[in-house]
Amino acid sequence: MDHTQIASQLLSDDDAARLGAITALVEQSDQISLPANVLYGLLHCLGHHRKAVQRGAATQLVRFAPAQPEIVSALVGKLTDADPRVRWTAAFTLSHLNLSEPSPLPVLVENLGHEESDLRWATATAILRLAEQHDSVVAELLRLAHTGAAVQRRMALYSLRDLAQTSTDARAAYIASLNDPDPMVRLSGLSCLGKLRLASIEARIRLLELLENDPDMGVRRSTAVALGQVGDAAPEVIEALRKAARANDRGLSKAATGALEKLQER
Repeated sequence: MDHTQIASQLLSDDDAARLGAITALVEQSDQISLPANVLYGLLHCLGHHRKAVQRGAATQLVRFAPAQPEIVSALVGKLTDADPRVRWTAAFTLSHLNLSEPSPLPVLVENLGHEESDLRWATATAILRLAEQHDSVVAELLRLAHTGAAVQRRMALYSLRDLAQTSTDARAAYIASLNDPDPMVRLSGLSCLGKLRLASIEARIRLLELLENDPDMGVRRSTAVALGQVGDAAPEVIEALRKAARANDRGLSKAATGALEKLQER
């Protein structure tokens, strides 16, 4: 199958024809340069209703991108496409590329606050990959954790957690998030402290405040869990968890009991 046929089939209304065109590309050397019409067809497939077509096109774009810088530029442009499926698959594709510059970061940061959760998490995956290649990404995540919109703050914190960031600045961001007016951001901060096991006197003070006084019961339950994960078995922590274990709220009581069991195991 020549490139003209491949390009034509990539735009076909027939799913089998599109998949056949992608298979034909698989069989070709990745040393060739994709003609503009084939590249256009692959990018068009990013918004297809079948994931097999989306992922197949993404795989080929990743394969040919090292030799064709215009593919990265095209993918960055697709991050602002009107079709959410295109944006999601473009972010997914970028997450599999080694990029010499963090050029997609501004658009990725914008999508990190998108209302669609699939797009947010695909974007977060791309940002994590970018952070492994460029130190400046972590600095941007730290900034976003303090100054972004609520959803961006939350996603930035999760990203920092997944990057296992435990620097002084990262710890400060986690602690600050516990004072956030949005309970979802407070939950993300609790996840960071708990999963990274970041014990400190400052964290202890704030966690105990949340456990006893936070207006959101979900936050209080998650605080109990985080206290067990952090591993701080100070007397005041044990006393607060014992009190919470006697709470009328079943979820809080269960979380506190589980935290006490964890602390006793250590």
